[in-house]
Amino acid sequence: MPSVFIVGKTVVTVKNVMFDYKSFYRILHKTISDKGYWIEEKSYTNVPGENKNSMDFYWLCQKDVDDYSRYRIEVQAKFEVENVTALKNNQKAEMEKGDGSILLRASLVTDYDSKWEENPILNFFKVLFENIFERSSISKYLNDVKTEMFEVENEMKSFFNIQRMM
Repeated sequence: MPSVFIVGKTVVTVKNVMFDYKSFYRILHKTISDKGYWIEEKSYTNVPGENKNSMDFYWLCQKDVDDYSRYRIEVQAKFEVENVTALKNNQKAEMEKGDGSILLRASLVTDYDSKWEENPILNFFKVLFENIFERSSISKYLNDVKTEMFEVENEMKSFFNIQRMM
């Protein structure tokens, strides 16, 4: 079984904001894939309502660092929006207006292929290997995936024009 080191999570929350949902989806996808992640869309829901539409999706984004370690960023977005017509570049455009949240969770997965789990002796060496020889690499990888998660967060805040609070 792979070892999972949970790095952290962050949430971008928007209230009463006007935006283009398709552009948001495209930019988020491009931001993550440009960092070298492959994206697996686990779920996507678009439920139209009388006044507001409910849209949400869940992505599992992963990137292999080496043969033993893999970065994982999970993206869970939920929006309650209504369709509106607005002026964009002096032209009418269909947009969405409403509330939403984007949850990002980052983790590091080691031994993702479970190669070291085949027998108890290898499993013992896996624990020894991670705690003695790979400690500095794991520490660096944890910092790197956390940095990439915050870069995605900053890109989303930039899209919605939100200031980052420290």
